[in-house]
Amino acid sequence: MNGEQRASSQKVLSVIVILTIALAAVAAFFSASKESKEYAISTPEGVVQRYLEAVLAGRNETAASYFATDSQCDATDIDRTWVSETVRVNLANVDLEGDKAFVEVVIDLSSGGPFDDYYTEKHNFRMSRESGGWKIMGIPWPMYSCEEPGK
Repeated sequence: MNGEQRASSQKVLSVIVILTIALAAVAAFFSASKESKEYAISTPEGVVQRYLEAVLAGRNETAASYFATDSQCDATDIDRTWVSETVRVNLANVDLEGDKAFVEVVIDLSSGGPFDDYYTEKHNFRMSRESGGWKIMGIPWPMYSCEEPGK
């Protein structure tokens, strides 16, 4: 390859790199500026949204306040969980069946790799109507058990 061809190849490569960086910046802007919808606290999806916001902010007492009164989970169970610093949660589906509701969310967790790849998990929240509002039943994400170790 002569010097002229090498210079031309380097210019093409430079243009490709610049376009890739520009496209990544545009995608990051639109992803970061995407508004999230606020659901009413009187709805099952609103309760799940507030619960997850509290968990992600480290306000575990507040998060536990959304549990049903007969729940075996409490704030100390949330204290023992780990959640990636980079997480996205999207509402997938809500099914209402009288005083029961099922809220499905899709959670994207950062792999922490050099390309900031995400892996996706689906989680369901079982809800029941209690004292005029909705409460979370069972063992909700990010918990997988509500038993203290060593008991």
